[in-house]
This record gives sequence, structure tokens and C-alpha cells, in this order.
Amino acid sequence: MRQLKRDERGVGTIELALILPVLILLTVGFLDLARALNAAIVVGGASQEGAHYAVLNPAAAPSAIASAARARVQPLSPASVTVTAEYYDNATARFVPWPSTGIPASSPTPTGVVVRVSVSYPWSAVSTLVDSFFSGTGSRTVTANALMETRR
Repeated sequence: MRQLKRDERGVGTIELALILPVLILLTVGFLDLARALNAAIVVGGASQEGAHYAVLNPAAAPSAIASAARARVQPLSPASVTVTAEYYDNATARFVPWPSTGIPASSPTPTGVVVRVSVSYPWSAVSTLVDSFFSGTGSRTVTANALMETRR
């Protein structure tokens, strides 16, 4: 019996078996957080690209603005991305949906028109650790807005 107390063979294996699940859970949690951060950065860049396209092409259709924004969402799935384009209507003092013929021209002098493009992407966590940190359901929508001004 005394010899069993002094025998230390297998102690390292047992310690590894105790700590390895915690290390794997932390690693997967860090990778999930990195995926969420990547989605937020990509969605932000896509909204800026859509707003930039809308400012340069004020007569563009909403589908063209959405296509310009979706072109910048790699590595995310472009089919999962939702893009909405709006412009600020001074008469009603609110943002209104982008018309299919583009924003109306001002007359007689050009005025500044603020354009807002919103891009959203449904993101879900892989690990339960990050899943419970973000939301109870495991899914979250990453959204970004970009505002720019054009002359019309």
C-alpha cells in the first residue's frame, strides 16, 4: 500500500484529463468571439460600401445598392445579408425608403441629402459559453449603419 502512495505514474495524464476540457472550451469560446468580431467588421464595411455607392449613384435602384453592399460581405453568406437603403426627407424630417428610381432631384438648387444604408447579418455562436454570453437563444443579428451625404 505504501508503494502505491509513492507511485506517481499516470499523474500527468490525470491532470491533463482534468484541464483539457476547460482549455478546449476556452479555445472554442475565443474562436466564437473572433467570428463575431469578424462579422461586425465585415458588416460595417459592407454598409459603408453601400452608402458610398448610393452617394455616387443617387439615381440607382435599391437592388443595385444592395448588390454593391453584398459584394463586400465575404466570408459571410451574401444570401443571409439584409440591406436597406434610405434617405432623409427634409419635408417629413425622417428617413424614408429608397425609391426605385433613386432619390428625387432638388430644384432649383442642389441640396445635401443624407443617405443611410443598414446591413444586418444573423450570427449564431458555436459554443454554449459564448452562446449564453450573447443571448439565451444562441442567435444574434449583427447590424451596421452608414450615413453619407450627397448633393441632389
